[in-house]
Amino acid sequence: MKLLPWFTALVACFCLLLPASGEDADAPAKMVSARDLFTDQPKGLSEQIAAWKFIYMGEGFGNVAGGLGQGAVYEGMAKFGVGVNLEKLMGWEGAAFYTNVILPHGDGLTGRYTGDFNVVSNIDTTNTFRLYKLWLQQALDDDKWSLRIGEIAADKECFVSDSASLYFNNAFGTYPVFSSNIPGPIFPLSAPGFRVRWAPNDSFSVIGMVFSGDVGNAATNPHNTDWQFRGHNGVLNLLEMAYKTNQADGSTGLPGTFKLGGFYDSKSFADQVTGAMHHGDYGVYALADQLLYRQPGGDKDEPRGLNGFVRAGLAPQEDRNVVTFDTEAGFNYTGLFSSRPKDISGIAVAFTHLGAPYVQANAGSSAHEALIELTHLVVLSDHFSLQPDFQYIVNPGGVGGIRNAFVAGLRFTVLY
Repeated sequence: MKLLPWFTALVACFCLLLPASGEDADAPAKMVSARDLFTDQPKGLSEQIAAWKFIYMGEGFGNVAGGLGQGAVYEGMAKFGVGVNLEKLMGWEGAAFYTNVILPHGDGLTGRYTGDFNVVSNIDTTNTFRLYKLWLQQALDDDKWSLRIGEIAADKECFVSDSASLYFNNAFGTYPVFSSNIPGPIFPLSAPGFRVRWAPNDSFSVIGMVFSGDVGNAATNPHNTDWQFRGHNGVLNLLEMAYKTNQADGSTGLPGTFKLGGFYDSKSFADQVTGAMHHGDYGVYALADQLLYRQPGGDKDEPRGLNGFVRAGLAPQEDRNVVTFDTEAGFNYTGLFSSRPKDISGIAVAFTHLGAPYVQANAGSSAHEALIELTHLVVLSDHFSLQPDFQYIVNPGGVGGIRNAFVAGLRFTVLY
């Protein structure tokens, strides 16, 4: 497939989305918060008996140069979620119920054209209709404590950086030291589990999570309904502490979020070279997400200005791990153009280091994958956004043998 006309059209779309110099900066169109595009849980549940949310993401991506070959794909995903306030419905104080389903479809660029390790798109998965979440929550002590039990996705509770969520590549989602080493409940999988959250004040919180260690994979558990509790599959434990600065009412400083977390899975893991079994696996991670510059005149809850983030993950047991270290960093500017105060422009880099035994087992000549991603979220209305995206991937696959790849894409999101 010749990509020049397709790529030219993509660049033209990107240019057309930039504001003209004569646009009225004092009368921007009504827009949703950009954060609404990063969560599938409905808003307003505390004031209503029930609330729902529908999201559809569709995207075209093409591999312009390098990788396994040139070509383009389309893929999409629909999400639908419903929440019920059980206190308003039946008088159960502090209780809520939530469930959602997802329907991915289409072809992923990674498997066909780029061959990269971390996966170009964060909606690339097996094309099956699946239950994603199904949980019951109980809030206690004026919401200082929150208990949640049911079918839970760990990557919606832990690992989250608001700034990193802007990017498409999976390296900026769940840390590769978890996603590549632990068969855990992260997109598109979830698992039976229990989550407790303690937030004694507006600044500090702790999340602890315990999961069944048997989640299968997207092929063996295609609908997320195969719930297993076999003892030999162990238990997955996660703990994350978060500290927020300058986010309480009346704060005038630049807001920031800092997190430190870790995980331990008690099942056995195969040696990357010999196949011998090793008991347990663990890792640690940290992130900082900080507003660096606040542009005058912005909204407090959605400030215009420059935000920076940095993350790092470590899983030191390389005999059983594919990835032993990863780090990601980037800068986002919200409201770069005065006529579009909710739009976000971003540039980010990622580096993923592979363990020496894994490289040896795959006859590799290299032990890392790196990438740079450039993106621009354009919120056009309450219910619709566009986001052009460009990625340059160094050493796709991480072990050598695949040419550096340049990919370009355009995603649209419909939100209700």
